[in-house]
Amino acid sequence: MARKKQTLAEQRLTVRFVTHDVTLADEFQDHAQTVLGGLQRIYPNMQDAEVEVRRERGLFVAEVTLKIARYLLRGQEKASSVRAAFDQAMGKIDRQLHRYKKRLIDRRRRAKSFVALAAEGRVAKTPPPALSVVRIKRFPVKPMTIDEATMQMDLLGHDFFAFVNAATGRVNILYRRRAGGLGLLEPGEDEEE
Repeated sequence: MARKKQTLAEQRLTVRFVTHDVTLADEFQDHAQTVLGGLQRIYPNMQDAEVEVRRERGLFVAEVTLKIARYLLRGQEKASSVRAAFDQAMGKIDRQLHRYKKRLIDRRRRAKSFVALAAEGRVAKTPPPALSVVRIKRFPVKPMTIDEATMQMDLLGHDFFAFVNAATGRVNILYRRRAGGLGLLEPGEDEEE
């Protein structure tokens, strides 16, 4: 039993704190470490945690990013104190965790796969509109299935998601269509009509 407690203590989650013109008190860092450590007990496959704090128009902005298994969760909130902003961001993360855990279970039981929808012709492939580049963001691209990419896109709250398709080994872009449903962009020689 004592050996098991040592193992849990050794696996303490490392929280990375990033600040922009803000000094964080030790009490806040301990609070954040405790809250995120509690999540690690519930979700033992949590691999990484980052808390970014900055000031914006007189308010503190706290952005919490968690990597759990193959998915990223992100919550961002503004408040008059660092702790309040962090707690509100964690509230968003908590809601995401509950919603997507249930959704993951339901999806495995009942949902048609995205590949099946594409085979039925429900998902069309269209190129993205031409826009000027105003920001470049780099991120690791990992092999995953289309279902995993859909889940990750929803977890991040984005309208698109770039990933390496595990089935083909090629970079694909999954996106939400304005008319409803999802689209998948994949490299090829001929454009589908």
